[in-house]
Amino acid sequence: MLKRIITGIVALPVVIFLIHQGGYLFDAAIFALATVGLFEFRNMARANGQDVYWLSTGMTMICLIYAAAVFRYISVYSFLLFPAILMLGVILVMLEGMARHHADGKWAYNTALSVMAVVYIGFGFAHFILLRDALYFTSADLQVSLWGLPIDRGEILFWVIMLGVWASDTFAYFAGSAFGKHKLCPTISPNKSVEGAVAGFIGSVAVIIGGMHYLNTANVFQGSTLLAVMLGVGVAIVAPLGDLVESILKRNFGVKDSGKIFPGHGGVLDRCDSLLFAIPVGYYVFLLSVMVNSFFM
Repeated sequence: MLKRIITGIVALPVVIFLIHQGGYLFDAAIFALATVGLFEFRNMARANGQDVYWLSTGMTMICLIYAAAVFRYISVYSFLLFPAILMLGVILVMLEGMARHHADGKWAYNTALSVMAVVYIGFGFAHFILLRDALYFTSADLQVSLWGLPIDRGEILFWVIMLGVWASDTFAYFAGSAFGKHKLCPTISPNKSVEGAVAGFIGSVAVIIGGMHYLNTANVFQGSTLLAVMLGVGVAIVAPLGDLVESILKRNFGVKDSGKIFPGHGGVLDRCDSLLFAIPVGYYVFLLSVMVNSFFM
């Protein structure tokens, strides 16, 4: 517990600084997280006798994050490039798999794992960058004042989703500890309960809708009620799913934690499991709301 507390105290100011700073410093941090996450995924697989192709998965991940970083200001280019990069990346993965496992009968399983690594890690982390700068392609003012401090609107959206994920975890943990009687997925995560999941869903929706309402009232972030509801429900659904996916991944690989880079907290994938689902969903919910508003205005 002491390690967890110390790590949290040290990491929190760094996280706040990087998210607030944005730009290429934030991009570099996301690239570092994605790189460590990919190595964690590969090491877990290797410990269980599987093979994740580091060359093709690494190249595809770099291209995805590069596309998100370079074309953040004209997001439609990233939106168009992503399918192309993914398709080419999958082809590269297949070709590397053929070169490595053409004669041992392990091509299909290892290739599927490698494609999963591209989508789960590369595609997921690239959306951290897209969401952080999501307002660059709208007509809204990019920077506003919140409690007297200058802040990007994209950063506000990023924090709202992070707080929603935090609320999901926190409400689920305390409600599950106090009232949990019915197991949610005992074969995947024995400690999770139905009661905790319901509380996490309600808490996440309440925090996001409440936060968006406050920001709207304060004229800091002009988002529609539809955006707030869609964002709240979307994040509340996928955040615990991200946690469950990481749990079943570790259970299948026979490991307790994905890594040890954060003492007391595990690895990058342990810490970012819910965010890897919630942030892409939040980004596309925001895009959808922009399209809907443009269509009806």
